[in-house]
Amino acid sequence: MRLYWTKPELFEIDVEVETVNGCDVVVDPAIFHPNEGGQPADKGTIGPATVCSVEIRDGRIVHTLDRPLSDGKYIARVDKEHRLYTASQHTAQHILSGIAEKQFSLQTTGVHIGLDTCTVDFDKRIDWDTATAIECRAMDVVTLDLPVETAFNESDVRIRGDSKTIESDMIRVVKIGDYDKSACCGAHLKSTGQIGLIRILSLENKKEGTRVSFLAGRKALEYAQSEASVLRELRKAAGCATPELPAAFEKALKHSMELAKEVNRLWTLWLPGFVETAKIIEIEGEKVGVHLSEVPQKFSAKLAAMIAQSIDGAGIVVNERKIAVSSCRISAKEILDRIIAAVGGKGGGSPTTANGGLENDITFDQIQMILQENS
Repeated sequence: MRLYWTKPELFEIDVEVETVNGCDVVVDPAIFHPNEGGQPADKGTIGPATVCSVEIRDGRIVHTLDRPLSDGKYIARVDKEHRLYTASQHTAQHILSGIAEKQFSLQTTGVHIGLDTCTVDFDKRIDWDTATAIECRAMDVVTLDLPVETAFNESDVRIRGDSKTIESDMIRVVKIGDYDKSACCGAHLKSTGQIGLIRILSLENKKEGTRVSFLAGRKALEYAQSEASVLRELRKAAGCATPELPAAFEKALKHSMELAKEVNRLWTLWLPGFVETAKIIEIEGEKVGVHLSEVPQKFSAKLAAMIAQSIDGAGIVVNERKIAVSSCRISAKEILDRIIAAVGGKGGGSPTTANGGLENDITFDQIQMILQENS
């Protein structure tokens, strides 16, 4: 018998250990939940050994320990904090899935109980109004403190998200009042009130459905506290109340976009002045203008093209190890390749335009020496 099904509050018990192979053992009775059903395995100890993993192999629950044990009796201790976390999340998932199915016609197609966040996948797209309604009704179930019951071999149980009846010698069923009744192999809490809090964190479209990220229990509280801390900082920065934050953010974003547009306009006006300060190199009768610039990188290619057009040759702009080359005559790609071959980096382009990144800083004198060498 799997004691974590019927006695989820039991964290310590004497067990009989039987070695399977080396550090792999089976224990009787089974108190450690294995890694199955989307729920991580329990942690803990068996005698002096630490439980490294618990998994199903050939129908048996096999525990991998950090050291071999002789067959015999030992005290098994389940990591209570870890179990309560995973059991809280799994119980919350049953509530969310049950409410989604019965009240919103949403079928659960996937479940993942993670150590940082958990997810449940629904077969249809939902919006935040629906998610908020599910969350509120889930908290009603928590408040009712309903027992989480285990039953066996009930005839009308189906696999969640599947129309087929389960065929098995022993079917374990989890029931939570009138809100959920489904086959499950996981460990849960004794009652819904032990969850404390359920929070839906995010929605993500997955094919035709929705992936809902959620947390329950203390982790949900920690997440809510983190959100509240961020809101306090935003209120302080914006000088307004929480309900006014969206309007304040939209106003600030609009102002930022207007400023960026004006800055771009001013840089466009200043670029001709940078063209005039470019230093000229002669290569086989062709002119190459070089500018080691503090111009924003998004203007580097434009400035290189303006220099090339101004001298009817090639333009090179280097900015924070980023290089842009434009040319009306000699190959821009060839110029870039020669510079990269000398100082390292990577990049590419065509005869008219090329760009890349350099591994090291470079000076005008170095560029001049590189381009005039063997010319």
